[in-house]
Amino acid sequence: MADKRRSTREAFIEALIEISKKNENIVTIAADSQSRYGEFPNLYKNRSLNVGIAEQSMIGIAAGLALSGKIPVVTAYANFLAFRAAEQIRVDIAGQNLNVKIVGTDAGFSSEWLGYTHVALEDVAAIRSIPNIVIIDPADYEETFAATKAMFDYNGPVYLRLRGKGKEPQVYEKMESYKIGKGNILREGSTVAIICSGGAVYDSLSAANILKGENIEATVIDMASIRPLDKELILDLALKVNLIVTVEDHNVIGGLGSAVAELISENCNNVKLLRLGVKDRFGTAGTEELLKKNFMLDDVGIAYNISEFLKNK
Repeated sequence: MADKRRSTREAFIEALIEISKKNENIVTIAADSQSRYGEFPNLYKNRSLNVGIAEQSMIGIAAGLALSGKIPVVTAYANFLAFRAAEQIRVDIAGQNLNVKIVGTDAGFSSEWLGYTHVALEDVAAIRSIPNIVIIDPADYEETFAATKAMFDYNGPVYLRLRGKGKEPQVYEKMESYKIGKGNILREGSTVAIICSGGAVYDSLSAANILKGENIEATVIDMASIRPLDKELILDLALKVNLIVTVEDHNVIGGLGSAVAELISENCNNVKLLRLGVKDRFGTAGTEELLKKNFMLDDVGIAYNISEFLKNK
């Protein structure tokens, strides 16, 4: 596990520009800030739109472009897409199963000092409640680059969840391709299985190293594909371990933990589940490091929660 730091937003931009060189149907739409597309607006001025602070209008325009044969990409703060434009995403995009790529930025704790209005801890739950939309929450630069390419290979609506502008620790040395609907086994262990996504993956791997010192061997799964979920992998894990743990920089309600809980409750009776995330409350202002520590979602907090759960169960 390398401790290199690059931005998931940077990876998205680089992959977008690379793909757009070959595909002239890709059109970007910004809700005020075109900086989320990097150099794309300068390279492709006639394929770049800016609607201002009007996320709902942005989705409507994207739907029209998709119906005209274009592949629109829309981006804004994750909260503003998931909630301000929820009705338009539901009716205009998902209801017609249009080929629109929805990119929510500054997810999890990565908006840092902007406060609970911007700290996106409920976006996956909101999008996941709407049918037809693939949801991808990549762990680092490499996975984001590969997932962005896979997103454009997929014909239909996709929600791609990115962090902010800051540099993030690297989980993968190299990822040649990404498969929607598949989880990646990053580490194998026989005691517990940690299923995580996005900004929680690196910390979950680090927590597994801490747990090893307590003779707790953890399998770690990067489940960037929250919808569709890798059901086969999760159900297979449920036969091998006594405890499945989900970890996400998101509310425990409606996100990855809920998706796994629904699957397990309907198919298994021999495995316990521990969901780690934000416990049904809003986020607050602070550095990402500070907020993870506050919500016990840093490596120490994750390891402590798992250890205590095993002791008490």
